[in-house]
Amino acid sequence: MKTDLFYDTETSGLNPAFDQILTFACIRTDLELNEIDRQTITIQLRKDIVPSPRAFLTHGLTHDELKAGITEYEAALQLHQIFNTTDTISLGYNSLGFDDEFLRFLFYRNLLDPYLHQYGNGCSRMDILPIAAVFSVFHPDGLKWPRANGKPSLKLDLLSRENNFVTSGRAHEAMSDVEALIALSQNFFQNKKIWTYCLDFFNKTRDQARIEKIETGFKVQARRFKLGLIVSTAFGPDVQYMAPVVHLGQSHPYKNQSLWLRLDTDDILGLESGAKLKDTFVTRKRPGDALIVLPALERFWKKLPQVSQDSARDNIEKIRQHSKLFFDFMAYHCSYAYPIIPDLDPDAALYQEGFFSAQEKKQSHLFHATPNHQKFKILNTIKSPRVKTLAHRILARNFDHHPAERTGALDHLNRLTSDLETDQIIGYRNDKKFNQSQGLQELNEVKQTVLNPTLEQQAMIRWLEAYLKEL
Repeated sequence: MKTDLFYDTETSGLNPAFDQILTFACIRTDLELNEIDRQTITIQLRKDIVPSPRAFLTHGLTHDELKAGITEYEAALQLHQIFNTTDTISLGYNSLGFDDEFLRFLFYRNLLDPYLHQYGNGCSRMDILPIAAVFSVFHPDGLKWPRANGKPSLKLDLLSRENNFVTSGRAHEAMSDVEALIALSQNFFQNKKIWTYCLDFFNKTRDQARIEKIETGFKVQARRFKLGLIVSTAFGPDVQYMAPVVHLGQSHPYKNQSLWLRLDTDDILGLESGAKLKDTFVTRKRPGDALIVLPALERFWKKLPQVSQDSARDNIEKIRQHSKLFFDFMAYHCSYAYPIIPDLDPDAALYQEGFFSAQEKKQSHLFHATPNHQKFKILNTIKSPRVKTLAHRILARNFDHHPAERTGALDHLNRLTSDLETDQIIGYRNDKKFNQSQGLQELNEVKQTVLNPTLEQQAMIRWLEAYLKEL
């Protein structure tokens, strides 16, 4: 039987490769959104994590709560089983833009298939946030839509408060957010026509088929191009979360990516600024992801603000007038491949190193199947360098006083307290792992902005200060 797995996470920070999930909550329902069961998992803070003060002041998780949790390795095994239960549809709120990437890196560094829950065993993924954007534009009367700082907002806690959703805890508490998410989904579910229409955007085959059916909208020289609209909360409420786009084609290195050029920008193709091609941008869309592509039908197009419609019309003309630059632009981005990151940390190597090979999966399975007290003894039988490295880290992170702690598997612990450029730990975006000095700086900024802190916030700030200084 197909089931929906509504879930939410709270994390130590915002970096999916280097931060960690601290709490996980889920409610499994049938496809009519009736609850079947629920579960909460709390995870110990890893010793090689520098906690983000902003994150901890938001979710309010205390050190005592986390100490009572299970290890990350135990949690990874449990979560992998939950998400890969046959015929599970996993969904959250901005889950494809945040939580799901945390899950992928969690599974990867714990030697589990990071993608299986997206396609295996009849499983798939969805995200309610882009569906909320569609409803706010095309069916606004079905819900009370909150405002923040004078503008419409799709924040789940504000939607919950505005519509009096019943939850069992505070906002930004994982289970409370899951309850609010289900209440929101039940509201959308009442309009089954739009709900069902939106669900197909997360079916890779149907999503791709819809894009292929979009008719070509205009010509540049002898070539015809598809015009469409992309719905994304990243565009913001000022433009109704929508942008007019033109389809440039498929990426050559990454066959599952279609490329789209936004048509309501002030500097199309970098014409005004004279920007080099490497400094220009396109939107990359994968089938079934959080970007919703609509055809440029009049009933959709008229939902755009007039300024977006006018800008799109003007930019289409500019594209025709500068056709050579447009074709150069298109060729550059369709051929673009992400650069190799030198000195990439093993935790962050998921995308650069790619899928585990069949042999690596066998070695990982052997590691998991070996009793915990004997895992260290089999490390020398592991031939894959990356599997061996990640296995060493699993043991050092999750098993106190384990021999792996003396192998240098976590030698970057000392690097987290260093400000030397050579000690920085490199991520997949060529970013850096959050370190002690950044944590203390962020804490000082937080102390300046949190006016009249509650007793709980005061206690949290004291703990963070002590914890960060004692790293």
